[in-house]
Amino acid sequence: MKKASNIVLIVFVLCLAYAYVRYNIVRSVPFDNFPLYIGNKAVAMAATILIGLSFLLGPLSRFFPNLFVPYLPLRKHLGVIGFGLAALHAIMSLVLLNPANYSRFYIEGGKFNLVGESSMLFGILAFLIFAGISITSIPPVEEKMHPSEWKTVQRFGYLAYVFVLAHVAIMGYGGWFRPDSWRYGLASISLISALFIIFVLLMRIIVMVFAKK
Repeated sequence: MKKASNIVLIVFVLCLAYAYVRYNIVRSVPFDNFPLYIGNKAVAMAATILIGLSFLLGPLSRFFPNLFVPYLPLRKHLGVIGFGLAALHAIMSLVLLNPANYSRFYIEGGKFNLVGESSMLFGILAFLIFAGISITSIPPVEEKMHPSEWKTVQRFGYLAYVFVLAHVAIMGYGGWFRPDSWRYGLASISLISALFIIFVLLMRIIVMVFAKK
């Protein structure tokens, strides 16, 4: 558990530092927006990375067993903590969600546009699936389930992760290719999250292909 705590701390600090540098320093977002608006971005990226690491340790242990097999017991801890941060992200987003903070999600009159509705839908679907997976990770619940049933439920996490990819892609793709979004070579948090998710999913696909040979 101490190793998992150290990983969580390192990931969160790095995400928070990156968010601060990119938005508060480089893009001159007022520091008044650091606690929630910028903090929420760091929480979201940390949640995405931690959940991804819980998926990634399996494939990595197949290719580099000496290095990553000792970390396999951390998968559950990283996944559950990642979901906890995702829940925190959802709460912070609900507090912040208005046209003043996310104008690109709204049309005149304060209603969601297609981007806003689609992004929120995929975020909600991902959250609900991860919530169900986290419940089955509670020891008393897990003990009552057959191992094959438990593994089946856990595999739905990949579907949820695809929904997270859709959530961040729909929300942020409009700014990924604008030159002003790449000041000093610092990519947006949504792009970093999307690329990390794609990498995790590709690693899973590679393992599945090799398993069939």
